[in-house]
Amino acid sequence: MPPKISAAEWEVMNVVWAQPAITAVEVFHALPAGHGWKQKTVNTFLVRLVDKGVLTVRKEGKAHTYRARVSREACVEREGRSFLDRVFRGATGSLVLHFFQRADLTDEELRELKQLLKSKGGRS
Repeated sequence: MPPKISAAEWEVMNVVWAQPAITAVEVFHALPAGHGWKQKTVNTFLVRLVDKGVLTVRKEGKAHTYRARVSREACVEREGRSFLDRVFRGATGSLVLHFFQRADLTDEELRELKQLLKSKGGRS
């Protein structure tokens, strides 16, 4: 299972996952405006992510090139499981009902949910 990553590390990883390989300077410039971080802060996050085993790094000339070692899907799975266990005590139905009651869903999303419920044995 991938290690836990912080909210700030998620921002950095979302940039990295969008590229097959990326330098620290490219990560810095690709981050959403208004994050308020300096290049050194981004570098620190990248080093932490390498230390956690989420990224790999290779020196190419004067720059370090970073690549995702762990997929976004694996991190989402881990984070989702952690959230489900922590907030809903593992009760998937309660989680789904909570978000379903608060969501503004499109007709297409409603069709997809109905189809999923049918495939899981539910009735619609």
